[in-house]
Amino acid sequence: MHRPLVVPAIALLSTACGGAARADVRLPAVISSRMVLQQRSDVAIWGWADPGEGVAVKASWGAAAAPARADAGGRWRVMLRTPEAGGPHSIEIAGRNVLRLDDVLVGEVWLCGGQSNMEWAFAYGGVNDAAAERAAADDPRVRLFDVPNTTAAKPVDDCRAQWLACTPESVNGFSSVGWFFARELRAALRVPVGLIGVNWGGTVAQAWVSREALAPFARFRGDLERCAAAAGGSDRAWPEWWRAVDSADLGARNGWAAPGFDDAGWEEAPLAGAWDGPLAGFDGAVWYRRALEFPRDFQGRELDLTFGPIDDMDTVWLDGERVGGTEVHGRFAEPRSYRLPAARATAGRHVLAVRIVDTGGPGGMAGDGRDCGLRLVESPNVSVVFTGPWKRRVSLEARALPPLPAAVQPLHANVATALWNGMLAPIVPFGIRGALWYQGESNRGHAAEYADLMPALIADWRARFERPGFPFLFVQIAPFNYDGSRAATAELRQAQLETLRVPHTGMVVTMDIGDPADIHPGNKQEVGRRLALWALAQTYDEEVEEFSGPLFESQTVEGRRIRVRFTHTTGGLVARGDEGATLTDFEIRGADGKWHPAQAVIDGVTVLVSSAAVPEPQEARFGFGDACSPNLLNGAGLPASPFCRIAR
Repeated sequence: MHRPLVVPAIALLSTACGGAARADVRLPAVISSRMVLQQRSDVAIWGWADPGEGVAVKASWGAAAAPARADAGGRWRVMLRTPEAGGPHSIEIAGRNVLRLDDVLVGEVWLCGGQSNMEWAFAYGGVNDAAAERAAADDPRVRLFDVPNTTAAKPVDDCRAQWLACTPESVNGFSSVGWFFARELRAALRVPVGLIGVNWGGTVAQAWVSREALAPFARFRGDLERCAAAAGGSDRAWPEWWRAVDSADLGARNGWAAPGFDDAGWEEAPLAGAWDGPLAGFDGAVWYRRALEFPRDFQGRELDLTFGPIDDMDTVWLDGERVGGTEVHGRFAEPRSYRLPAARATAGRHVLAVRIVDTGGPGGMAGDGRDCGLRLVESPNVSVVFTGPWKRRVSLEARALPPLPAAVQPLHANVATALWNGMLAPIVPFGIRGALWYQGESNRGHAAEYADLMPALIADWRARFERPGFPFLFVQIAPFNYDGSRAATAELRQAQLETLRVPHTGMVVTMDIGDPADIHPGNKQEVGRRLALWALAQTYDEEVEEFSGPLFESQTVEGRRIRVRFTHTTGGLVARGDEGATLTDFEIRGADGKWHPAQAVIDGVTVLVSSAAVPEPQEARFGFGDACSPNLLNGAGLPASPFCRIAR
């Protein structure tokens, strides 16, 4: 991990930069040094340049240079054939300028998607044996790319993230399930592994699907119309809103961005950090200013001006001229990056001004300031960091802010398509082997819809990543005491079970490793291991004893009993617990439509279910509850999935 050296005022990290270069070629964040490319595959390398500019991509493993030409919008793309796993390699992208990517590995790449149980990291607490596991998570052949939580009304083309080698520090905020999965692959396959995190706690599945794939779902039309209005309306409404802000803002009216403005009476304060002290709870506009020196080696070179995430919106000026801004709502979790053209990068003194506008809740800038600085576009590891105090002054209180336009009210994370637009679109179509998915809690109560939605999500991802049939491995939601609505939870698990009808999918059952008192159970190690069993057996053709617990196949009435058949009965069926333990959590329905607790006994690789209260059985179900922990396993020790009928 690149760690800046911080010294007073401004810190130069490296001056071995070479001569000036015109950096017309630009890459998305996901294509960079330290990335992992999918082995033995055609992978997309793309970026932007001047319209019509020719670009050539050449890899060090000997593949022929791949040419491309930027289209009218400036986007270009090539397909690069990768070798078998290994590295490090380098890749050179040459247009009018030359970009070089180093420390590129080739191996296996997986997405880690879903809500909080996939997002859950060591840093959040509660992972079993967290301190020891985190300390041992030190593997430079595993690389992590964590997409920041971002909503958007329409697809965006880039994100602020970076590939990092897996260390106890870098893994601390990454998906622990993802890491435990990668650890299993590394042990079995001995190849590099790349993980891309696209997850956000508390989110619904429809937020992760594109507009086109959601079009057939009538219930989401309101969200789609809202996003369309926000995407189209922002072009008109936001400029009008900012004109109203500027007319009321003291800084805009009195030239606070000008390099010659006298800020001697302003208070000193750090730029980074949430507003506290006299600004605790403040909503409105606050200006920051400081003078700084650009290093001589940055003269005439294209630069990125970077900050941490800013809550809510910001505008940035250099020497009185606007250089960028995030001037739409809902990007409070997104780090900022603004491009400075080479003509603006002159050695010597400059004045930087930043206006932060907060419309409610906490305000200010996240982080400790290490993200605040300048980076060379052509060599992102060469950077300077802004340190020391800034000058600060309030320019506008919230009561004087104009109301947010109705057409551009902020999108929350559970608006349909909002996370596809903000978090997946920036990495499409990066070459991946497959996807891991741990989500479903937030879709309880809509099981029938979820049974149709998940196949649509899977098909959408496969099409967008241009990987038809890639493995999609998911986790069935664990036991937890929700709100007593047993059907909502049980039917959601059934919808997940039915998702296995989609080819090349796999499901991990967690009924034996949940915690009824904690929706984020601590045994993330076993979740990662069970996901890896599916991948090793089904994707990599590795020999494993078994990769799934028993899955419902069929049931037939035999007099006063129902016989239930399962697949994945390796080693037979067993009851977890002491010898002679009886099976739990089976129920049976009679002709009167009422359900009753049932006795269940193992008969070979089937289960016979009956009840003295039900002389004419009609149907059996299993594990129908929020927080039950059924004890049916196969001989490999993997638990059986619950099953029931979804009310439609």
